[in-house]
This record gives sequence, C-alpha cells and structure tokens, in this order.
Amino acid sequence: MNIVFVLPQLKTGGGVRVIVELANILVQKHQVSIIVPNTLDSCSFDIDKKISIQKIGKKPKNKLQKIKNMLKLPYFIYKTHKKSTIIITDPIQSLLFLPYRFKSIFRFVQADDYRIFDDLMLLKNRVFLTIYKVLTKLSYKKKMTYFFNSNYTYERFVQIKNEFVPKLIVHPSINHKYFFPKTKDIKDKVNIALITRVHPIKRFQDFIDAYKLLAQKEKQMIEDIFIITQDDLSSFELFDFKVIKPKNDKEIADIFRKSDIFVFSSLWEGFGLPPLEAMGCGCAVITSDAKGVNEYAKDQKNALIYPPKDTDALKRCLTTLINDKELLKKLQKNAILTAKEFSWEKSAKQLENILEGSHD
Repeated sequence: MNIVFVLPQLKTGGGVRVIVELANILVQKHQVSIIVPNTLDSCSFDIDKKISIQKIGKKPKNKLQKIKNMLKLPYFIYKTHKKSTIIITDPIQSLLFLPYRFKSIFRFVQADDYRIFDDLMLLKNRVFLTIYKVLTKLSYKKKMTYFFNSNYTYERFVQIKNEFVPKLIVHPSINHKYFFPKTKDIKDKVNIALITRVHPIKRFQDFIDAYKLLAQKEKQMIEDIFIITQDDLSSFELFDFKVIKPKNDKEIADIFRKSDIFVFSSLWEGFGLPPLEAMGCGCAVITSDAKGVNEYAKDQKNALIYPPKDTDALKRCLTTLINDKELLKKLQKNAILTAKEFSWEKSAKQLENILEGSHD
C-alpha cells in the first residue's frame, strides 16, 4: 500500500507520537508519507528515514500564511496521491477534503473532538467555539471509514454523530526501546513523577492541591517530585518540585525509572499514553478516571484510580502508596506486565487489518 498520514502540524505531542510510531512500523512493508501544512513546528520523535515528510506551502510569517498552507494541502494530496490510502486525524482538516474523491480515505479519531476546546483556553471566544462545534459535526458526515484509539473515543463519536459506525480500534502503545523497567529498590522515601501542561484539562492544580493536603509525615517521605513539561508553569505554586523539559523520549523514560509513583490528573483523555509509558518503566500509577485510560488501567490491580477533580481522593491515593510498600510493589509489578501487552507492532497490525479490509 501507499499510505499517506495527513496531520494539521508535525510537533511533539501525543497525537503526532501515535502517527509517527505507526508510520515507523508500516514503512517496513509499505510506502508511507506524512504530509502537513508548513507551520514551522518541530518534532522530537524518531522518524524513520524511509518515511517521506512533506510540508506544503511557504514558510509562514503570520497566521494568514498558515491558513493558506492548510487550504492548499487537500488539493496537493488530491493531485499527487489520489489513489493512495489517506488517513486524516483532524476534524477541520477532514472538512477540507469534502470536495475531493479518493480511492481510499480514513479518519483516525484520537480524542473527543467535539468538546476538546470547551474550556476556551485556545479558542478564547464562545462564538468561535460554537463555529468549531458546528464544523466538527459537519465533518462527521463525510463518507469515509472511521477508526478510534479507544472505546471511549468511539462512544463519544457515535453519541455526537447520532448514528451507528463500526467499532474499529487501533490502540496506541509504547516504544519498549525507551520505556523499559529496571529493578527499583524499595526505599523509605519515594520519588513521584508527572507529565503535565498548562491546559486546564490536564488538571495540574489538582495535584498541587492534593500535595498541600498531605500530612507533614507523608511529605517527609517524598524525596523528589519531577514535573515533566514543555510549558511555562510559572503561574502555578511549584514548591520545591523539579521541573524538567526533556529533549526526547529517553530523557522522559530516565525520569520514570527514577520514580516510584506516576500521577496522571487529566479530566479526560482519548487514550492517555503517559501512564502506560510510566507503567513500562515500572512506576505504580495513580490516575484519574480519565475514560481512555480504562483501556489498560485497572483499579487496585495495576493502578489506583480516583474520580477526576477529586483532590481529597487523590491525596488519599498518594498517602496510601507512600505508606503501603507492599501495595506499591504489587502495582509496580503488575504495571510492567500490563505494558508488555502493548507494542507498536500490534497497533500497526490492527491498523493494517482495517486498511486491507477496506479493499476486500
């Protein structure tokens, strides 16, 4: 097959990571391209040299040029890849493909697109949010094959689309080259790690509030708290947390292996890859019930799960794992076993089966 992934940008982020990892596997058997409008974004993920990366349009000096590049992209793909297998990830981009007919076109849904901007952090204005929601619902009318990264994204999609579509799932996974465990010595003091953003949906303030609620005895049993981010977190009260801006996956995995506990506080996620990566490095995971994480996280078996936004419950989970070393060891052991069940090779095979099935 000649497979073309269409992205709104090529930058370091969860959705792009999934596409890059799938492309890295698929390119061993197929021709694979990643095509994006030229946005000057950069990506820190390892991309196989056999993958064709194409950025459409001029280098943007302003937002208008970025929009022009985005509008040029569908026509470029139509002229050069009309007979290829096209995979689109973004609802607004998929709308731009409406006027064009392709031999084989798919949409990979990786989040609850309809409400992803509900907090107005990015869109700023309720009028813009309403327009986005109208366009997103309109994009769901496009005749193409849809597949999803979790049962949660499927259920949300069907609820908004209000009609049945087949449940086709391609799970994200972890790169075991980087995210692997090492033996952790059970010490009196524990290290805690988080990956977060300033975006309200990530609920970083919940962790800070839960930390404040910890008794002094528990705080004294914490050696270090590592905050992994690419954002400016200066608006938060960071105490003596160690803020780390990693350059690549290896640096993230190194922090996970130094840590005993990983905390994930998101309101919701389409899948939620960081906790699974932390499991792969042997962390005991505390996660909010962020919907997509239920694809792999099981309460009291390989993780502790608490209701989103419930800082008291998060505090209780922290207190439990800081004090109960037997439970900590159990969750760490089971987390490693869970992570071994996921591989990008399996994920790529799931996708390959969907793509090949469309030609039967």
